[in-house]
Amino acid sequence: KNMRFPNAFSGVKKIWLAEILMLLAAVIGIIMVIVIANNSIVTDDVIVFNEGAAGTPVSILGIASAVIALLAFILNLVGLIIARKDDSGFKIALFVTILGVIASAISAIWSTNAGLVKWMDTLTTIFSMFASYYVLTGIANLADQIPDAATKALALKSRTLVEGSFCLTVIFKLIINIFNIQNGSTIYTILAVVAMLLELVSYILYLRALSKGKQMLAK
Repeated sequence: KNMRFPNAFSGVKKIWLAEILMLLAAVIGIIMVIVIANNSIVTDDVIVFNEGAAGTPVSILGIASAVIALLAFILNLVGLIIARKDDSGFKIALFVTILGVIASAISAIWSTNAGLVKWMDTLTTIFSMFASYYVLTGIANLADQIPDAATKALALKSRTLVEGSFCLTVIFKLIINIFNIQNGSTIYTILAVVAMLLELVSYILYLRALSKGKQMLAK
């Protein structure tokens, strides 16, 4: 079967699979924040995490989330490298994703600097926002060429909704950073969980558009 955009199909398929894995990693992240909050106590205005009670589950959740996110990242990167051959939108998304990797690397190298880690995490979210924007732009561009009006409309609508969710996520993360809200506190837990839930909404909307794009490109 001769596909019109075989590279985009192969690439979007991998990006779609990567997004499913990211969705799973995000769910594990939400569970981890709740477990930390439920096992933290305030001592002299300092929040202390009870490692004896929940240290092992938090470590397991953290490792699981990190491994899944790494697999998702590799799949996403490979998908973008392949798809970029069929539309420039994927090429820009690849460039922005690499910037996100640099921000994550800085965070990993200076992991003891909690303030820097928080800011790099916010920056990584911003780069993810732009990457998804350009992937959806790429799908809309290809839908225009095929033509597939329904897929183009869904890609553009999803792009607006995804970026809206991402912007709110960034706002919540900035509030945590600017006011230096401590991990384990009630305010931190509420803001972090809301930010993660919004990211979850972004993943679901993005996944829906990727699925539709994948179906279109398979024809």
